[in-house]
Amino acid sequence: MTLTQSTRPYERLLRLDPSSRLTSGGGQLALWSRFGRVAVGERDRPMVAVLQALATTEVTPTDLERLALATAGATATDDEIAVLARLHWLLDRIGNALEQQIGPAGEPGWLRVTALTGDLRFTHRPYTGNAPVALSRLALLRRRDGRMVVESGLAPFRVGVLHEQALALVGALAEPRTVADLAARLGLDETAIRHLVGFLAAAQLTDAVDPAADQWDPHELYFHSRSRCGRTDESFGATFPFVDVRPPLPPVKPAPAGPVVVLPRPDFDALRATDPPLVLVQEARRSVRGFGVEPMTLAQLGEFLYRVGRVRSVYGPDHDNRMPYEGVDRPYPTGGASGDLEIYVTAHRVAGLPRAAYHYDAWEHRLVQVCDDPTLIQGLLAGAAQATGGTPTPDALITFTSRFGRLTWKYDAMGYAATLKHVGVAYQTAYLVATAMGLAPCGLGSGDAHLSARVFGLDWQVESSVGEFMLGSLPRWADGTDPHQGRTNWRGANDPDWARRAGRLLSAARHDRVAPEEPS
Repeated sequence: MTLTQSTRPYERLLRLDPSSRLTSGGGQLALWSRFGRVAVGERDRPMVAVLQALATTEVTPTDLERLALATAGATATDDEIAVLARLHWLLDRIGNALEQQIGPAGEPGWLRVTALTGDLRFTHRPYTGNAPVALSRLALLRRRDGRMVVESGLAPFRVGVLHEQALALVGALAEPRTVADLAARLGLDETAIRHLVGFLAAAQLTDAVDPAADQWDPHELYFHSRSRCGRTDESFGATFPFVDVRPPLPPVKPAPAGPVVVLPRPDFDALRATDPPLVLVQEARRSVRGFGVEPMTLAQLGEFLYRVGRVRSVYGPDHDNRMPYEGVDRPYPTGGASGDLEIYVTAHRVAGLPRAAYHYDAWEHRLVQVCDDPTLIQGLLAGAAQATGGTPTPDALITFTSRFGRLTWKYDAMGYAATLKHVGVAYQTAYLVATAMGLAPCGLGSGDAHLSARVFGLDWQVESSVGEFMLGSLPRWADGTDPHQGRTNWRGANDPDWARRAGRLLSAARHDRVAPEEPS
């Protein structure tokens, strides 16, 4: 398709970001933006006029100069220089609170840039190179507020695409092209192409990016940049986006229908008397990719789940403390007491428990069978073994899922990042409990979200697997041995013998024997 050619001069248009606001009082006109406050005296009529113009319409830098001079009534050269100096000072101070557009003179802008951080300035220059240019491989094109935008996790700016010819340019930059090639393809003159490409390059959205960016996949860097403050202008944090739209999910997931297995409960006083000290458990903790001759028992599984994932209490709402929902207390912490994680157990070799997949009912401390299809069960278990390099099948695979709505009802932008933090503390809790119990634990780095949704009967965008953890009986070769044994080029630092000593002491305690003498 040949688009209309434009040979007119190109110009910049400026306007305050819509999230900014002007207030007056105390003899000042103040601009409040995401990046701070800038004020001018109300008697400084030229700067007041400039701010008011920027708040209401798109205006060129040249028109701002004319407005400032006309408002000041400046005629002498010295007066003009002073007025323009104050204008340039003001524009520099409010630079990242301004949206900048580029387009043919006399038309609305074709591209619009918005700053995402306060300390980097956008400076547009026409592209002057002759080498082929392309979009950054980290760039993403998506719809936002009825417009297409180009952004990436690396770029500190977002570019809105306001015209179909600009959108055609973005599409053409999917592969490296010269300015001449782009001009011929799009029916635009080379001057137009150089202005538009220069605009994208200034926003750090072309392939001339930081070499360190090659360590990132696009989705990972975008997720990182948008799930923390500092490089995003999206709504963020505990904004309660759905508080007036729908009620929060229940604090405890209702148990599914299915055969029930009541789990044994541990005894607090017995644990208090026999559980090893934290220092031993923490130092002896290790990933064990293998399992004992005898299977893990149902009593051991019950104790593990009780100590790791049971619901201890539900509380709230507490409107006085901005908590218009019920919170959940479990043995590990979660943001806003969301309690979003659920636990599923895929049993392979647990004495007293049929080979099947179960939901852990954390309120009643019981298992509810959700799948006994041997093909699906084997698929999950085989995937766990593969994730650890082909180790033996675990006695049980623990799968952590997240009910995402428990977080997204309250949090903007950071909900998924929060659930991954929850998985981390759940992993550590699981490691410490398993080590204290003399079981073989191993957290996994990946899992099959699609297959697990089939096995557990879930809508994966509503509740999906976010972590997997292998569990089983402790093999003899891992009982009390040095956790550093067999590691290539091992070099110790900061009391590495603590781990060896802790492992031997735990082993001795498990077998009711006196620990070997420690070297003096």
